[in-house]
Order: sequence, then C-alpha cells, then structure tokens
Amino acid sequence: MHRLIFILLPIVFFGCSHAPETGRSQFIWMSSSQEIKLGQEAFAQVLQKEKIVTSGKKYEMVQRVGEKVALAADRLYPEAVRGYKWKFALIQDNDMVNAWALPGGKCAVYTGLLPVAKNEDGLAIVMAHEVAHVIARHGAERASHSMIGAAGVAGMAMTDMDKRDKLIVLSAYGLGVALPFSRTQESEADQLGLYIAAEAGFDPREAIPLWRRMGKENKGAPLEFMSTHPSSTTRIQQLREWMPEAMLRYDTAIAHESALQKINTLK
Repeated sequence: MHRLIFILLPIVFFGCSHAPETGRSQFIWMSSSQEIKLGQEAFAQVLQKEKIVTSGKKYEMVQRVGEKVALAADRLYPEAVRGYKWKFALIQDNDMVNAWALPGGKCAVYTGLLPVAKNEDGLAIVMAHEVAHVIARHGAERASHSMIGAAGVAGMAMTDMDKRDKLIVLSAYGLGVALPFSRTQESEADQLGLYIAAEAGFDPREAIPLWRRMGKENKGAPLEFMSTHPSSTTRIQQLREWMPEAMLRYDTAIAHESALQKINTLK
C-alpha cells in the first residue's frame, strides 16, 4: 500500500492540467521543469546525429522567423514558457518535410520543409504550430498515457530511464518512432499556432494555402507530419472559424511594428 501511494502521489499532483484556449482537461504526470530537462537532453542527442546548417540565407530566415515566434509565445503564454531558452536549429535533409519543438524552447526545421512553406508566413505557421504543441504540453500528455504503468518514471531524467522508457518519451515529442498526436491535439496546435504566428506579425491567412500545399505533398501515403491531422476540409473550416481572432492579433502586431518604425525614423 505504501509503495502504491508513493507511485501515485506524483501522478495525482501533476495529473491535473488544462490546455490553453480550449480548456480541455489533460492527464500529465511530469512537472514543467522535468519536461524542460528532458527537452534539453533530447535536443542535444538529436544535434549530435544530424547535419546542422549554421549559416546562409535559409539559416538566417529560420532564425528570424523563430525569434519572432518565440517572442509572441512569450507574450501570449508566459506561464507555459517560463524558464525556456529558445533555440532554433536548421537540419540539412531535403527529403524531410517536417519541423518539431521540444520543451524548453528547443526547435528544429528540416530544409525539406522550406520549399513547401514557400515564404516566411508559411514557415511561421508551421513553426508556431510545433511550438503550440509544446505550450499545450501535448508531448507530456502522450508520454503520461504511454507510461502510466511505469512505476516511478515521473521522477526520472532521461539518463535514469531504461531504453524502452527513453524511446517512449522521445517518441512522445515527435522524435524516433513517433507516437502520433491525436486529432484533438492537432486541432489545438492549429488554433494556438495560428494565434502565435499572427501575434508575431505573420499573415495568418497563409495557413490555408500552406496546409493545402502540405496535403499535396502526400504521395500515396500520409506524411509523418500530416498523418493524424484533421482532414483538409475540417482543418480549413476550423481555420476560418479562428481567423477573425487571428486577424485582430495580426492587425495589432502590424500596427505596432509600423509605429515602432516611425519612432525609429524620427530618432
């Protein structure tokens, strides 16, 4: 009995959470600080195995868009990103049309995504979508459901976990053999990501043609990135429902940027 209480205490303590915007109840056994530590460790492991681009126009674009997305996330969801140290990596892989984000603000974009994103607005939509998954703690939610039977895992760092547990945690954040996000989680990331991109000064209307282009990249079998997303019809309908709010944020961001430019001109 005492052992059972010891195992269940962290689950009860950390289990009650709610997704931003939607308010959906979530079961999460990890604390935010544990998530951040796991994200840092996973990011370092990935970078050791991949070819990282560190200069050039593509790299500069990813950094520029990433910085704006990060600042917008900080403004909109300050509690969710408390303690984050943002970093954006560009991974050289022209066959991978994908991007991901980890707790702690560690994010990556594959070069194969850039032609499909087409422009900075499109890239921002995808990057903000991935950041939204982290803000809504979808990875921790997936890991919690996958590891509910693993006694004591809520207090572990990755270095303390066995190979199976590490795989589950990494997969929950879209690394390794990915555990798919649910359609509910994908819709939440679409909504939050749309607002974050708009807050960052990127045109949210680009989301509709962007996701259409992503869908066209589906050649017979769904892309890993698109496999559990809502259908194109459902997604576009939802985006249109959220668009008025997103446009208000976008117009405010553009007006603010214009005012700052005028002030700087007068200096």
